[in-house]
Order: sequence, then structure tokens, then C-alpha cells
Amino acid sequence: MTDTILIVNAATGETIQRERTAEEQAQFELDQAAAALAEQAAVDAEAAKVAARESAVAKLSALGLNEVEINAMMGGV
Repeated sequence: MTDTILIVNAATGETIQRERTAEEQAQFELDQAAAALAEQAAVDAEAAKVAARESAVAKLSALGLNEVEINAMMGGV
């Protein structure tokens, strides 16, 4: 992780690289933490979706339905 900011002036092509201020660094760290939480939430949501589907398939199988019937009922999900 770098503690610098690169500023590029698109009109002139001038670039400036400078260190982050304390406020910018704090915001960067908050943004990184929020991104990590959002990524974990997406992973957790996908895992819950998979678990729910597996549970539904198991319950339908227990009722005597075969894989083709189950897929037809679940729309091939």
C-alpha cells in the first residue's frame, strides 16, 4: 500500500505525486475497510443462496422428486 496520491492534469499532462494528508489517509483506510466488508457481505450472501438451494433440493428429494423434476420446479437455477 502506498501512502501517496498521484494527481494528473489531463489538459497539460502534468503529474504531481504527494503524500496523503492525515485526513486523506484516514478516509483511505475507512474506504478500504468498507470495501472489505462489502466484499465479505457479497460472499456471505452467495453462500446463503447456495445453502438455501441445497436445503430446498434436499427437501424436495425427500418428498420423492428426482433431479429433473426439481430443476423443472426451480427453473433450472
